[in-house]
Amino acid sequence: MVNARKIGVVTASRAERGLLEPVIKRIESHPRLTCSLLEIKPDWGMSFIFTCVSIWLDREKPDIVLIPCDRKEQVPVALVCLSKNVPIAHFYSGSSIGGNIQDEIYGMIIALCSHVHLCHDENAAEILKKIGIEEWRIKVVGSTAFDDVTLDYSLVPNEPFDLVLINPDTISKERTERDIEEALSKLWRRAVIIGPNEDENREIILKKIQEFIRKKKIVCNFYDSVPREQFLALLKECRHFITNSSSAFYEAPYFSTTCILIGERNKFRRVPSRIVTGASDRIVDILANIKIDEKLLRKRLKL
Repeated sequence: MVNARKIGVVTASRAERGLLEPVIKRIESHPRLTCSLLEIKPDWGMSFIFTCVSIWLDREKPDIVLIPCDRKEQVPVALVCLSKNVPIAHFYSGSSIGGNIQDEIYGMIIALCSHVHLCHDENAAEILKKIGIEEWRIKVVGSTAFDDVTLDYSLVPNEPFDLVLINPDTISKERTERDIEEALSKLWRRAVIIGPNEDENREIILKKIQEFIRKKKIVCNFYDSVPREQFLALLKECRHFITNSSSAFYEAPYFSTTCILIGERNKFRRVPSRIVTGASDRIVDILANIKIDEKLLRKRLKL
């Protein structure tokens, strides 16, 4: 493709990959864009990620890199891009406030390294303005969570059920254990339990789930992971979503699902002021048309 703009996309977890998929699809079908995808693993060390990203940037030479959300694996990605003067578009920028303290810090580090901020709502945009991000860099685009998704009801039980998803507390083993024990203690009817994400201490959660299924007399269906189409159908149809996941704030409100929040992981996160779908088209339009010049690269904080 002659003179196509190359968009680098970095993904490190199942949650952000699900949010990125519709964007990747549109980049790949755009007449003036190409996509270079880098998948990094949560168990890679930071120095190894730093090296891999540096090699990837030198080989692929993306014009701009799309970095999602607030995971720690994305911090070295942002730092390498910044050090090499590769512009960064931060996906779901400003969304970390109210999550656990590590997500807040990681999300802010990525935001401070970034050149374009793609926000899911006005609340996130206001947070970025308060930390000094220039207003012209901030784009409120909405959510990609429901773009191109056809709900798959194949795992939905034919009777009332509760849905459980507990991810590890990012700081404490003890808190991780308390979170999964509290969540399981609330189950009294049929349940569907989804395994935790790839964060450290996930084995604690898996062990507690296995013990619960062996001992309890309620019907449980356990899935280590499910495709996004199946997860959203379960989320839509469940009576209660028992969780410490940010899905309680970004997906569940779309279906008016009742959530029971567990622990500290996302205790202070805010429900978006409104959920606007169709962000994928807006994001790709920005990536295709934003002017990459000295003004974009010369970041200034308005403090």
